[in-house]
Amino acid sequence: MKKYISLMAAALMLVACNSQPATSNSESKAPEYDRTSLSIIAPTGAPALAFYNYAKVEKFETNSNPAEGILPLMVAGKKDVVVLPTNAGMQAIINKKAEYQIAATITFGNFYLVSLGNDTNNELDANDKILLFQKGNVPDKIFHYVYGDTYDANISYVSAVSDAAAAATSGSFVDAEGNNVVPNYVLLAQPVLTNVLSKKENVKVYADIQAKYKEKSNGLDLFQASVFVKKSVARETAQSFLDSLKGDIETVIANPETFNTALEGVENANTVYGIAPAAAANVTKNNNGMGLGFKAAKENKTAVENFLKLFNIEGVNEEVYF
Repeated sequence: MKKYISLMAAALMLVACNSQPATSNSESKAPEYDRTSLSIIAPTGAPALAFYNYAKVEKFETNSNPAEGILPLMVAGKKDVVVLPTNAGMQAIINKKAEYQIAATITFGNFYLVSLGNDTNNELDANDKILLFQKGNVPDKIFHYVYGDTYDANISYVSAVSDAAAAATSGSFVDAEGNNVVPNYVLLAQPVLTNVLSKKENVKVYADIQAKYKEKSNGLDLFQASVFVKKSVARETAQSFLDSLKGDIETVIANPETFNTALEGVENANTVYGIAPAAAANVTKNNNGMGLGFKAAKENKTAVENFLKLFNIEGVNEEVYF
């Protein structure tokens, strides 16, 4: 009888052992995303920085002129993933029938209005001279969304943020009529802003445009640059890519020095990303000045579509969301 009980106990113990959860060594883990899987193109600057882990990946490239260097590739379906200003990518889908879906937004604005310290009352008003860049494009649209048309009589434009930075540094610029103009306020963007502030003590940040936008939109973020995934990409692969990118972005926001570590030894990092790794780290340390982040588009349709209204894009079809 005792022998029988002993055998039963042994059998029960064996069953119990076999039914225990697998140890951590035997757990099946999802394989890490292979960054060489998809062809990707992004604009230099903040959007490209989200891909700091792709510096040595042949299928990753950047372009400093999205309108000419990225948009045509999207329309032609030449890349698996494209990163563009949210409005530009959506217009390509809606108007050009580009076979992509908006998956996520990765930059949320890096615009700042600076005072040159020459305004007698230190308050923006209708008599102040204001310099903006990229007339009719994102910076201009955002400024007018925040401030309306109150200041239009004294607004001038230059082509690029580099031109606006030069004006803020020198204290003047030449307008379209050839007149030398001394502005009181200049719209700048990071990382150019940090460089200007380091050179000119009298130049100060007057307004954080992202905060102003959020205030005006009842708490909605400025969904500036987004990731668009080609429809032919397998959904599992696309989701794995997006999860990996989200992790990369969250890591570098938490520890901006990651830029330096990841890009150490990359000879052309400044050219590929449009900014030196050390500068990117310093700007990110300053309250995430580059405006990096990751928010799934489908989960934030209200914010996406609020931004698109600035460009008269409305009635977006559900099918454009990944």
